[in-house]
Amino acid sequence: MKLLKLVWQNLVRNRKNLMFSSIGLVVGVSTFVFFVALGEGVRTVVLERIFIIKQIEVVPRSFDLAVTQASVARLDSRAVDELANIDGVVGVYPKMKFTFPAWATGGKAILGKNFRAEVIADGVPPEIVRDELEFGDEFRDWEAEFSCEGEGIGEVVGCPEGRRCLDGRCEKMPCNPQVAEQFNPCTGLTYCAEDTRMCEMPIPAIANPQLLAVYNSSLTTALSSGEGAQLPKLTEDAIVGFTFEVMLGKSYLGESAQGEPITRRVRAVGFSSKAISVGFTIPIQYVKRFNARFTGEEMRDEYHSVILVARNNDAVAGITLAVKAAGYELDSKHAQAERLGLVITIVTLIFTMISLLIVTVSAINIAHTFLMIIAERRREIGILRAVGASRGDIRVMILGEATLLGLVGGVLGITVGAAAAALVDYLSARYVPDFPFKPESFFIFDGSLLLIALFAAVAFCLIGAYVPATRAANMEPARAFTTQ
Repeated sequence: MKLLKLVWQNLVRNRKNLMFSSIGLVVGVSTFVFFVALGEGVRTVVLERIFIIKQIEVVPRSFDLAVTQASVARLDSRAVDELANIDGVVGVYPKMKFTFPAWATGGKAILGKNFRAEVIADGVPPEIVRDELEFGDEFRDWEAEFSCEGEGIGEVVGCPEGRRCLDGRCEKMPCNPQVAEQFNPCTGLTYCAEDTRMCEMPIPAIANPQLLAVYNSSLTTALSSGEGAQLPKLTEDAIVGFTFEVMLGKSYLGESAQGEPITRRVRAVGFSSKAISVGFTIPIQYVKRFNARFTGEEMRDEYHSVILVARNNDAVAGITLAVKAAGYELDSKHAQAERLGLVITIVTLIFTMISLLIVTVSAINIAHTFLMIIAERRREIGILRAVGASRGDIRVMILGEATLLGLVGGVLGITVGAAAAALVDYLSARYVPDFPFKPESFFIFDGSLLLIALFAAVAFCLIGAYVPATRAANMEPARAFTTQ
């Protein structure tokens, strides 16, 4: 306890010299904490929100048309079962695109005028995105069978809107598309379809946030023409609930090979990064039925990609090798994620090395400061040795001062780094426009990072003070009283 008190008194007495020598320590630690936390935050956004590294998208192997002997592995139910058996895979979700022409019309409710455009769409299993959506239960196959109890219509008996309970099953209510809506039994969101003459629920759809960003930044300018025709910028809340009509089996490009075109309503129910980048995504059960109707029954079981969910990030490498060995390829997004992850790691490493260099220079400066302080305290050290202090006591005293200096410098460095991160987040929230996947904070501070920073600060101070401490410990009492 007396030694600790002596260490503290020495630090207070030499605070000016030590304060200037530890500035580099504070700068180095704050730089280290700032950039490592920033790298971890950016990595989390890139690899867990934009390119979800634990979700590997498998596609059929592409081939060069000049090499006719190359074969292509189909992604069907057999392939899905094969991929599900790969070690480390905990979830398998197939994706299926429209294989027929379609167009969409609508938009007046949110854009001020109607548009018609070719449809690009795919389907995914509802369970893969349901947890991401505020109204996840709405993203489902409304054509599936529903059981019910009692007699009546709608939710009262456990049926969706526009259905009635008959013999324990929810049956669609018949309607007449030729009469006004108020004279039809279709309630709520349901409408009377011309081909089935039944009350149908709109097909639920989700979109990718990147598509909304492209619209707000580019399409609003490109599609606006003439005075008073400016298109408004949209938010996710403005789009959720928006309904438009889709003509299936016919578009500007022609008609499907089979099946009569039909019209269905589509309703936006949310946004997800797992949705197709351009277009919209619906439950895969709808796509299977539509592909079978307009292209052929064999297309009901033909997937364009399969998402594999890895147990953890460590299992990704093994899954990747197994996928390629099975004759499939990875979607280009996976390679992009790996490259971006490598770039983030390299940049973070560069700034980490710079911060360590700053701390190293600070350690040298601390060594010089302690050498100067020891030279000024020769007589004091000589007295301590003369009254019985051992070499070890002197060494512990000097190293104790370095340890305490390192703790104080480390805490100040961490505080400065965290304050700089908070300032960046504040400026970003206040002045940077929203963009897809913009995080609330660009930084991730965890306990291990703070402990490493504190340990490094103390370690470099001890390294810098070791030689001065050894020199002070080896000082003979008689020589300490001699003048130079």
